[in-house]
Amino acid sequence: MVADASHEVYVDTILETIRNAAKVRGTGIAERTHEYVATKMKEGKAIIALCGDVFAGFTYIESWGN
Repeated sequence: MVADASHEVYVDTILETIRNAAKVRGTGIAERTHEYVATKMKEGKAIIALCGDVFAGFTYIESWGN
């Protein structure tokens, strides 16, 4: 579903999941702040997957201008 401000309670779990995935792969990853991810949610630029109330996945849209 499209994430919104009500999903901010999942941000710390999302950030920890991203860090853990990078460790498992042995790769670096650009760390994001709580505020950055919460803003993506509030802007409607994030998708969150939940199984009931349990976090299952997350992604967000990043766009750059020339």
